[in-house]
Amino acid sequence: MIIRKSIMKLGVKLLIGVILCAVASACMSKFDKGGSAYVVRPYIKDGYYTDGTLYFEIDKTEAILIGTAEKVREIVIPDAVGINEVDYPLTKIQNLGVFDKEEYETTKRPNGNDVLTSLVIGGNVKSWGETVFFTDYYETYSDGEDLARRFPRLENIYVKAGNPVYDSRNNCNAIIKSENRELYLGGKNTVVPEGVEKIGASAFRDCEGLKSISFPKTLDVIGAYAFSGSHLQTLTLPENLAYVGQEAFYGCDSLLTVSLYCSSVVIEQKAFKKCALLKEPDSEVRCYTPYISVPSPSKVFDEGYNCLMIPKGQRSSFNGWEKCFLTIKEMEK
Repeated sequence: MIIRKSIMKLGVKLLIGVILCAVASACMSKFDKGGSAYVVRPYIKDGYYTDGTLYFEIDKTEAILIGTAEKVREIVIPDAVGINEVDYPLTKIQNLGVFDKEEYETTKRPNGNDVLTSLVIGGNVKSWGETVFFTDYYETYSDGEDLARRFPRLENIYVKAGNPVYDSRNNCNAIIKSENRELYLGGKNTVVPEGVEKIGASAFRDCEGLKSISFPKTLDVIGAYAFSGSHLQTLTLPENLAYVGQEAFYGCDSLLTVSLYCSSVVIEQKAFKKCALLKEPDSEVRCYTPYISVPSPSKVFDEGYNCLMIPKGQRSSFNGWEKCFLTIKEMEK
């Protein structure tokens, strides 16, 4: 009888153990089952979860990145945050800048980090706010409003393989929206890969150290403010490009030569305003097609730019452009 009771007690304990293991297994995400996912196990500091570098908040079944410690140069966003034996996939970035408890609790507004140079986006990140990477005064940029890129020194950008929304195909050093082939965010070392059809609004705005960039044949659109305030020195726009957005190259004060190979292109207002070096004697803008649509030359270019080169026999297509360029010359070929 005693032996039978002992066996029964042992059986009950084993059954309870099995049930607990099953419950724990059900609560655990796939990340602890031998995969290659990066899972952090944070502790609580000042009421928030942190691993010492990143700060997190849990929203039901998912984790949100809400900020970083000060002066962090490299960020690797985890796939999941493990708390009390449960792994919460990290799906959203609320703030990628320095975490400020008071500001987060009152406004939740993102902050910047002027020393950040490297960023790896985790495999489960699906979304972030529009102002995580940039401030939100797009419409008043040329009027002198604060439009600082929150991470001006960001050089290395990578999206982990398997992310359902974004990618960094061909190690391009950029964030690409996979579904619509739009380059959302680039950096100093970005190589725009074939297949990309759009450079998104502000993608390279205020990017420190960006001196040159090449575009694929597939590129169709360069969005508003895409390179404004960057330090491009030369610019070659490809044949299939059809649209250049408002202020796309506004304030590129190192830009010395521009070559437009586009077959036909619409260029919006202020796209090439405030490009100071285009007034230098050795600067030039070369248009290899007469099919360029602008609101008016003076709304796209400043007065006093040095030289405009145009296709042979197409002078009449550029009537009015002499208001902006000191000389207009036809190319031999």
